[in-house]
Amino acid sequence: EIKVKVNVKDVSSCEKLLTIEVPAETVASEFSLFYTSVAKRAKIPGFRPGRAPKQVVALHFRTQARDEVLKHLLARSFEEAIGKEALPVLGEPRIDKVEFDESHLRYRAQVEVKPKIKIDRYAGLTLKRDRFEVSEAELRKALGQIQEAHAKFQVVEGRPAQLGDYLICDYELLVEGKGVEKRQGEWIEVREDDYLKGFSRQLVGVGKTETREVRVTFPLDFARKDFSGKEGKFLVTVREIKEKKLPFLDDELAKEVGDFTSFQEFEQKARQDLEEHRRMEVERRLERELLDELIKKSKFAIPLGVLQRRLDQLVQEGVQELRHRGLKEEDVVPQREELRKKLLPEAERQIRVSFLLDEIAAREQIEAAEADLAAKVQSLA
Repeated sequence: EIKVKVNVKDVSSCEKLLTIEVPAETVASEFSLFYTSVAKRAKIPGFRPGRAPKQVVALHFRTQARDEVLKHLLARSFEEAIGKEALPVLGEPRIDKVEFDESHLRYRAQVEVKPKIKIDRYAGLTLKRDRFEVSEAELRKALGQIQEAHAKFQVVEGRPAQLGDYLICDYELLVEGKGVEKRQGEWIEVREDDYLKGFSRQLVGVGKTETREVRVTFPLDFARKDFSGKEGKFLVTVREIKEKKLPFLDDELAKEVGDFTSFQEFEQKARQDLEEHRRMEVERRLERELLDELIKKSKFAIPLGVLQRRLDQLVQEGVQELRHRGLKEEDVVPQREELRKKLLPEAERQIRVSFLLDEIAAREQIEAAEADLAAKVQSLA
């Protein structure tokens, strides 16, 4: 334990400036301990290992001693200071104005602290929970998606491609006459509407082994900025034409999908799953509304360092998502600042929620026991 002297000044409601002094005898003792430790293993010309006088050891190791002692004393004295003042410090301190020699240490440490939470009321709030019934139409839609997932693709012979078919093909893309991309074995659905407007309509009537030229104009918001607004020409060579056959909603499909003995049993499980999914959606929405209500009823400042760190995390997650979508690095970088502006309100909300829940948990003496943690891990698994 170090008996430090501490002077605390308020910088803001969430920041404190500590001036910390370490007693001279403590500093001197730390240097003495360091030299004694080093002397046992020091190899100094003219002396046998471990036999050099302390003043000689100090002469050879003064710079190393200064660095090690300062690092050690800064860490210990800071911990003692915030413990002595009972400060709920957040993050690392910003240390400056360090005055240090072999008999003296004085410095400043600026820290962020947990804000004092003012909340009018958090018990007895009234909220509206939506019902989570599943309609027959929603059930049919979900069953249709399962049909789609288990569809079979049959080879088409004796006719050209039509709407609804799938083409297995190779293609080369030319932009402004220059080849920029080649693909083999691509699946293309021939449909009415495409992201590249009119793309697959131009493939209606194409035959197996035929090569067809498909012209498009890339939209202005296209992921690859170097294609934006330009004319593109695809040279598409069809290798195979397939049509999709949906399975019947019957016992055979139920057995294929899972361990069901009948379609009726499978349908019942599908309804239960939909109801559970809807219930979770309703609960998440209710929870968000509750937290928004708590934010409205509370008042406190947010530590800027905490806000910046959370915002940095959200921006990094957003950048990773853009990369997963296939954006090139040169296209991702300019979007960082836009992401910061967009995500700032969410970062602030998350921090407010975190402080509020901590405060309520402390007031109500709510703690997470090992059994609670185990149950949560199990539910996630």
